[in-house]
Amino acid sequence: MAVFRKLCARLDVVAFAGAVLFATFGYGVVVGKMNVFPHQFLNVAFDAAKDWRDNWRHYLGIRSKWLQPTDRTEAVVSYDPDAAWNGYTFVTAYRDGYFGAHLIDMEGAILHSWRPPLEAIWADLNDGEPLVPEIEIAVHGAALLPEGEVLLVLAGGAMAKLDRCSSYLWGIANEVHHSVDLTESGDIVTLGAAKRTPAEKRFPRVDAAVTGTYVDETVMRVRPDGTMIDEFSALQVIYDSGDAALVIAANGSAFRSSVEDITHLNDAEELRSDMAGAFPQFEAGDLLLSFRNLNTIVVIDGTSHRIKWSMTGPFVGAHDPDFMPNGHILLYDNRITGGSPQLGYTRILEIDPVTRAIVWQYQGTDAEPMYASFGGKVQLLPNGNVLTLEPEAGRVIEIAREDDNRLVWDYVNLAEEGWAGEIFDAIRVAPESVTFLGEGC
Repeated sequence: MAVFRKLCARLDVVAFAGAVLFATFGYGVVVGKMNVFPHQFLNVAFDAAKDWRDNWRHYLGIRSKWLQPTDRTEAVVSYDPDAAWNGYTFVTAYRDGYFGAHLIDMEGAILHSWRPPLEAIWADLNDGEPLVPEIEIAVHGAALLPEGEVLLVLAGGAMAKLDRCSSYLWGIANEVHHSVDLTESGDIVTLGAAKRTPAEKRFPRVDAAVTGTYVDETVMRVRPDGTMIDEFSALQVIYDSGDAALVIAANGSAFRSSVEDITHLNDAEELRSDMAGAFPQFEAGDLLLSFRNLNTIVVIDGTSHRIKWSMTGPFVGAHDPDFMPNGHILLYDNRITGGSPQLGYTRILEIDPVTRAIVWQYQGTDAEPMYASFGGKVQLLPNGNVLTLEPEAGRVIEIAREDDNRLVWDYVNLAEEGWAGEIFDAIRVAPESVTFLGEGC
């Protein structure tokens, strides 16, 4: 009998342990499927651990995370001067120990460089305190002006205007990020952000992330002298246009949003009057916006800020949609799936906004891979070629659309021997538009 009691007691312990394990497993399934507590905390911890795993050398000052191994030994490995649209390429890139901007020729030689004067920028905008830790500084969003002045976005911190000698002229500190568009009026359209809490009750069914906040991204219009003349919320655009479903159905729940970076607005471009005739459904001054985390691009009224047109997919995590003179839209389709291209390589798409059909595309292949897990820019050149980049690989390529998508220029930012420096922006400019080369500082 005593043996039987002991056996029963042990069975009780085993049954209890099994029940606990089953309940734990079951709750784990619910946590993963329903995004309930502590799902967000685990996600944050996992992301932090992954970041340290991938970038510990960067945080310990051993080697910057903006450098990636490369087999390339020459900056330019292919160049067809007869097929390329020859000019200078303005890039924002990491090299020589800092993230700055450079003007390069078709052979890859650096003609001019700009280095952000961080002390002067922070002194003016934030009483000397950095808005972004120096180890995290990246220039992501830029524009080159005719006399050598530049607009540089210190990602997530500020936009600064520098002269051709890198002296600081003015800046804006609104957590500026991603994009700079020079409009035909001379104004600058760029992007900002603000941290919000649900207690402000701005947007129904938008909750805080585990941080207690969410990001309310904005579109800003700035005068050439740095005066801000307009700023409006991208989330407000979505809600005012009756498209709240984009927000509350995009992040694991059909009823609410509880993530911090809801939309990840990454581009704004104004429709110019000389191109508006190709878009009868829009008007000059309308804005084309890209919401990476919603896999959606929209065109909004330039005055009322209401959505006139939108398209969700087939692109995934897209960047930099541009109006084209033929009435189409060109965009960078990252197909973001983390560190590897699980949906296929990154694509450049030309889309007809009326039929929503893809009318042209360039896609990386196993033989010629191209994949960007973040970032991305695309530019239609005057001869019909397309300039684009692969940020992490520090690579810029020119594609001849009318010649079977042949690469007619292929450049890598060789920051160090065996290492390529990240590139976030690449803009081809005509040599005659650059008048400041050779002038002293």
